[in-house]
Amino acid sequence: MADTILLAFLILGFITFLIYALLKGNELSKKKFLLSLSLILIAIISVFFYTGFKKINSDISRIIHNSSPKSPIEIYTILFKKPLDSCITIVNLKDQVIPKVDCCIWMEVKLCPAELNRIVNSKKYVKSVHNRSDSSNFLKTFADRPKWWSPQKLSDGLTKLTIKFSQENQQTIFFGADSSDVYICDQAL
Repeated sequence: MADTILLAFLILGFITFLIYALLKGNELSKKKFLLSLSLILIAIISVFFYTGFKKINSDISRIIHNSSPKSPIEIYTILFKKPLDSCITIVNLKDQVIPKVDCCIWMEVKLCPAELNRIVNSKKYVKSVHNRSDSSNFLKTFADRPKWWSPQKLSDGLTKLTIKFSQENQQTIFFGADSSDVYICDQAL
């Protein structure tokens, strides 16, 4: 932010200097004019390079951080914030290594009822209940799922919670009547 303000002041100073030089050109010697013009241009170019370097460095750091492997609990925390104490066991996980290329984060977790209740109430999910026998219909949209990701194994009265954050992102949660086994799919569409 400070470098942007500095750049703006340098550009304003440059414009002011040019206007002054045009209006009072006969009072300024050619050497002073060229020296002042050179110093201002060097300052502007330096700030451009400094700002560009910081931006590129920031982008590279962000890419490295986002592509580095995360622990299962870190991924869960990104999706649902910090879980209740020792109330979660992550059974299976397939992370979205490259966002937008890999479609989803897939999770199979065991939760205590309090943690599931916290998740359900944390967002405005659309709720629907399905029979296990209807799994071929409601699992069609999850064609690329891992073999272990199988909510159809849950009991009848299978609850499906869905929320669409944007055109590119939606989250789906499946759990059964006992509510301890939970299947999560966070999709980048």
